[in-house]
Amino acid sequence: MNVSTTRRQALVLGASGALPMLARAQAGADFPTHPVRLIVPFAPGGSTDILGRLLSKHLFPASGQPMVVENMAGAGGNLGAALVARSPADGYTLEIGAMSTHAMNGSLYKQLAFDPMNDFDTVAMLAYAINVIAVSPSVPARTFPELLAYIRANPGKLNYASGGIGTHNHLTLALLAKTAQLDIVHVPYKGGGPAVAALLQGECQMFAGGASLLLPHAQAGKVRLIAVTEKTRSDLLPDVPSAAETLKGFEVTNWYGVFAPKGLDAARRSLINHEINRVTGLPEVAERLKGLGMVRAPVDPLQLREILQADYRLWSSTIKSLGIASE
Repeated sequence: MNVSTTRRQALVLGASGALPMLARAQAGADFPTHPVRLIVPFAPGGSTDILGRLLSKHLFPASGQPMVVENMAGAGGNLGAALVARSPADGYTLEIGAMSTHAMNGSLYKQLAFDPMNDFDTVAMLAYAINVIAVSPSVPARTFPELLAYIRANPGKLNYASGGIGTHNHLTLALLAKTAQLDIVHVPYKGGGPAVAALLQGECQMFAGGASLLLPHAQAGKVRLIAVTEKTRSDLLPDVPSAAETLKGFEVTNWYGVFAPKGLDAARRSLINHEINRVTGLPEVAERLKGLGMVRAPVDPLQLREILQADYRLWSSTIKSLGIASE
C-alpha cells in the first residue's frame, strides 16, 4: 500500500497550531471536572499499557483530576474496546487502542459486540512503533533482496514465528508472503515472548515485531535485522533499509491511538487531541517513546480517521484473501 500524504505528514510535520480560543471555550475550559478513565484493552506491561500510563501522568495537569488507567484484557482487545463503545460520549472514557483493535479485528472476528469503524470517534495518534523483519543467524541472507531470493530458492523450508493467529506479527509476514509470492510456513505461539524465544532457539527462522523487542537481540548477534516494514527508513534504525525499497507496494505500520465513544462533541474532541499532542511532544515523553522504538505522530482527529480507514481496507482485503480467522 502506498503511504498517504496524511501518513507522511503525521510522521514529519508535527502537531498543528494552538487550539482556537472559541473551540476551547465550547469544550468547557474546566474540562475535566472529574477523573478520566483510560481503558487499555490489553494486559499490564505491554506497549499499549506503557503508553496509557505514560500519557496519564501528563494529561490536563492544571485540572487536578486523575487520569485512571484501567486494563481490560481479553479477546484480542475486544472486551475493553466494547466497554468504551458502550460508554457515554462525554470525553471521560477513552480507549488507548492499537491498529489491531480497530483496523484488523473487524475482519478477524466473526462476531463483535461493537463496530470498530463506526462505534468510535478518532481522537489522537500517540505513536508509530517501528516494525522490523528479523531472521536467525542460520539464514545466509544478509539483506532483504538476498532473503527474498533465498526463500524463493528454498520454498517451504523457512518457518516464521508469531504470537498467535491474527496477531500483528503473523499478518505482517502473511502479507509479505502474499505480496512477494513466497512460500514460508507460519508457526503460531502463545504470545510474542515465546515467538521470539523460538527465533532465538532456532525453532523458526523469521519473525516480524517491534524494534524495541528485537534490537537488544540484534546487538547481541542473536538475530539479524533485515528490513523495517514502514515506507521509508527510520531515524531510529538508519542502517536498516525499508522493505519497500526492494518490494514496491509493501508497507506495514503499527500505530497506537486514542478513541472515544461515537458522538463526542467536536470541540471537546479537539481539546483532548491538542492536549495529547502536547504531551507526546514533551522531551521526557519523546525520549521514552524513542526507547520503546516508537515515533511520535501528532495528527488531528480527521487525519487519524483517514489513516484508520486506509489500514482497515488493507487488512480487510488481506485477511479475507488469506482466509485467516482468529483462534
